Amino acid sequence: MELTLASYNIHSGIGTDGRFDLGRIAAVLEELRPDIAALQEVGDFRGATAREDHPEFLAERLGLYMAFGPNVIRGGRRYGNAILSRLPILHSKNYDLSVPGREPRGALRCDLDLGGHRALHVFALHMGLSIRERRAQEALLLTADILRDAVRNVPVLVCGDFNYLGNRPVPALVRRALSDASHLLGTPARTYHARFPFMRLDRIYVDMGVRALALHAHRSPLSVRASDHLPLILRFHAPVTETLPVAPPVELFG
Repeated sequence: MELTLASYNIHSGIGTDGRFDLGRIAAVLEELRPDIAALQEVGDFRGATAREDHPEFLAERLGLYMAFGPNVIRGGRRYGNAILSRLPILHSKNYDLSVPGREPRGALRCDLDLGGHRALHVFALHMGLSIRERRAQEALLLTADILRDAVRNVPVLVCGDFNYLGNRPVPALVRRALSDASHLLGTPARTYHARFPFMRLDRIYVDMGVRALALHAHRSPLSVRASDHLPLILRFHAPVTETLPVAPPVELFG
């Protein structure tokens, strides 16, 4: 099965022109028509935008299944990561990656139904801005059962805004036998800043159960205005072997 994943920091729907327009984010995703969209900075807890139902709006507009992992809830407004999918979502779980004194962060996991007793684990995460914060979050990824929660023999993708400068891989993911798709394919896809992309903040990691086929940053007249990040797009082959998910997480969002 060939699928397309988009990892996209949507910046609360506020574009590079300073305007809030969640419809532009939806239109960018309509340009891409991904099977899976892993989104960061979804929602607005500061009250800077005209609406608070960001994940629901996008899911309804695009006709996709949705799971949302809010990391901040303030005054009824939520902010976090979301996964939209054409594939049914079997289960989802939100993990806390927050570091004291820093902006709350998290990782959202979805178990997607590939059909025929096959499943796919997708993690959407957003890491912190400082090196010290990211190191603490790497330790959480390894020690808080976040990656170990993934069911054995079920393929895994981990994607999002890692806020890593340079081109080195994320050590915690390498230790879990996950590979940077950019390194596998020799494609240094830069996604930030959307108008003049020069940094590779957004990344997609895959395990041995996923065969990466192509990777690129989606640059169009609309995507350079809709958010300060460009979407990162991976085309991949899902496994053909049968996998039976067991002991799924019990929390469900969306």
